[in-house]
Amino acid sequence: MCVRSLIVAGALAWCTGCGYVGPVLPPSPQIPLAVANLTAIERGDQIEINFSTPARTSDNLAIKKFSNVDLAVGPDVHPFDFDEWAASAQHYELTPPPPNDPDDPLPSPMEKKVPASDWVGKQIAVAVRTSVKKEDHFSSWSNRVVLDVIPPLAAPAVNEPAGTAKGLLLTWPTEGEGVEYRVSRQGPGEDQPVEIGTSKTPDYLDTTAQYDTPYRYSVTAFKGLAESLPSRPVEKSFSDIFAPSPPGSMTALAGPGSIEISWQRSPEKDLKGYYLYRSVNGSSFQRVNGPLTLPTYSDRDVEHGKTYRYAVSAFDQKGNESEKSAPAEVSF
Repeated sequence: MCVRSLIVAGALAWCTGCGYVGPVLPPSPQIPLAVANLTAIERGDQIEINFSTPARTSDNLAIKKFSNVDLAVGPDVHPFDFDEWAASAQHYELTPPPPNDPDDPLPSPMEKKVPASDWVGKQIAVAVRTSVKKEDHFSSWSNRVVLDVIPPLAAPAVNEPAGTAKGLLLTWPTEGEGVEYRVSRQGPGEDQPVEIGTSKTPDYLDTTAQYDTPYRYSVTAFKGLAESLPSRPVEKSFSDIFAPSPPGSMTALAGPGSIEISWQRSPEKDLKGYYLYRSVNGSSFQRVNGPLTLPTYSDRDVEHGKTYRYAVSAFDQKGNESEKSAPAEVSF
């Protein structure tokens, strides 16, 4: 066998011992996945835009580094066509995020603020796309956000909250027709304010506020996708100086040896009991015995031939006493 034959045979023998390497794959197009979580909101005098860059390409390769992040803002068009819209939109080139970990790629949060004054009175569309290679290798456009840009809403000027029997009442001047409000509260031990409700009118009653507990409130005005900055915080703590409502539906019925009195139970959660008052033959009301816990009483200290009038009040855990109920009269 010649030397050349031996070389070819050896090469074939070596190849048969190798593993299968598969077909040759084409190079990756390196086109990122489209951003899918774009948000935009008018806050104060800025349009705040947030999104996350994708972690992988359309063929599932890890993205190590972005070359371009193209944010576009422009008047919305109908029917909408991305190419037509992007050609006339204003483009904002954002600084790409730091290089990613190729072994554990993660989305990178991005934020951009655009002056609202550039777009007041217009309906605009916002979208973003990214590139990791060249400008002709952009991803598809992201989800599109459409918003009507209005003159900036002012932060509400919240008055000092007022304590009421039903909770803390917040008030502020109206921001205009169609404007609604979000109310946030920060209580003891809370690191951040928490939204507790919304209102379509320039007031809010916090019925969950507890007595003798300091709270800090702020209010944000909003209309559509436009909102103000939060108001200057206002602080308040209030004490229970509010009496329960007077009991209702009082009745007095004469029996063989007593007068049976009953009334409607008061609804307050901090109710502690009742005081019963009696008048004999038109005399002034005098309190009968000690406090009562049930809305009934059997008066056995009565005499035939006399007229009795009864009234009842409610009192709470703090000792605040209500007005007397409407009286009930009976002749024995």
